[in-house]
Amino acid sequence: MTQDDSTILVVGATGTIGGAALRALLSQGARVRALVRSPARMQGMKGVEIMAGDLADPDAVTRALQGIQVALYVSPHEQSEEHLAETFITQCEKQAVRLVFVGVHVDAPTRLGRAVRRLLFGRMAPSYKAKFRISERARTSSTRPIVLMPTNFFDNDLIFSPELCRGQFIQPFNHPINRVAARDVGEAAARACLDPSLPSGAYPVVGPVSLDGPACAAVWSEALGAHVRYLVDDALFRDAVMRSCSGKKVTDFLSSYQAIRNFKLPTSQSDLARTTALLGRAPTPYAEYVREVVAEWRAPLAARAS
Repeated sequence: MTQDDSTILVVGATGTIGGAALRALLSQGARVRALVRSPARMQGMKGVEIMAGDLADPDAVTRALQGIQVALYVSPHEQSEEHLAETFITQCEKQAVRLVFVGVHVDAPTRLGRAVRRLLFGRMAPSYKAKFRISERARTSSTRPIVLMPTNFFDNDLIFSPELCRGQFIQPFNHPINRVAARDVGEAAARACLDPSLPSGAYPVVGPVSLDGPACAAVWSEALGAHVRYLVDDALFRDAVMRSCSGKKVTDFLSSYQAIRNFKLPTSQSDLARTTALLGRAPTPYAEYVREVVAEWRAPLAARAS
């Protein structure tokens, strides 16, 4: 299913989603080039052509795109994110590279419909207004774009590992929202990169069900074999985010969770069907993801005990 064995460029390979996509591409035998600012962070990664460069440098982006037919772009949490995205998308257009974009996007059949939805969502998450503009730029580019729209990541739980180990689930999910495994998003991105027949457009990438805070806490309780309670504590939540994140990611993360408090995100059966078709399998259940995380936590203890 590869694009006649051509190399695929991955931007964001050192991040959660870019890394998951990179692993999925390599597992399918794809040839991959990664554009990174810090090649040392890719040390030990085999089978990847590593190219050092900054997205803010148009020449570096041009060089990275040479000989490329498909590029995966995961928008970074940067103050200059709009400028970086514009530079990259423009170069993709100039070099006739198909763009696979992963990011925050609100879709609708028409530009007007999307503009109205961006206005509404922008009021709930002001720091995401730039991200909405970026994804719309990708969506309307001349790159035959694929825009992937993931929901809240299971993997965000890892930011709060110390709290979970103390028996506290502190992400403020007051209403059920859809959640998805980052590896599923990575696999969906790999599929989009590898399948030239996939029609241009926006694709939801969702998990199997919607979960609120108490439901998430119950899953962790079962996996850990100890009670985990749902706790809404704004100060504790903010401190945990600032402990694990830095720069604009802190603002983006806090803004997105402030918005999450105010609305439900039910699981659309249509979105679920489209995600299943894109993955070629059902999306990962949350309980399966949590069990795997707990098993990884316990593996070193088991090794020392033996």
